[in-house]
Amino acid sequence: MTNGAAWTAHQLMTASSRRGLALEVPRYNPRPAGVIRDGSATQVVLAFMQRRPLWFTHRQIVQETGRSPKAVDWALLYLRAQALVECVPDAHRNPRYLRYRAVLATSASSLRKSP
Repeated sequence: MTNGAAWTAHQLMTASSRRGLALEVPRYNPRPAGVIRDGSATQVVLAFMQRRPLWFTHRQIVQETGRSPKAVDWALLYLRAQALVECVPDAHRNPRYLRYRAVLATSASSLRKSP
């Protein structure tokens, strides 16, 4: 091995050992995934829907919460993924339009407990 190759190998070994140490240190994440932040559109949409256990269209949710249509879109996607909101096709309009409502507390607990 030449002197330059030995130096390069030494640098690579040192860098890899430093990376191993860095992974062991827990990092603080101010915005962890899966947490609904206070004041977010997701929190506002969920609170609105939990106060009124009715079926709502997307437009009604946007009007009642005062949030943008895109923010409500993302909130509904997240809440559906977390099984906090359920949706059905809108029978009065085209089936691609959905109606939404908050999942009842008993339904939500049974959905999460099922394997």
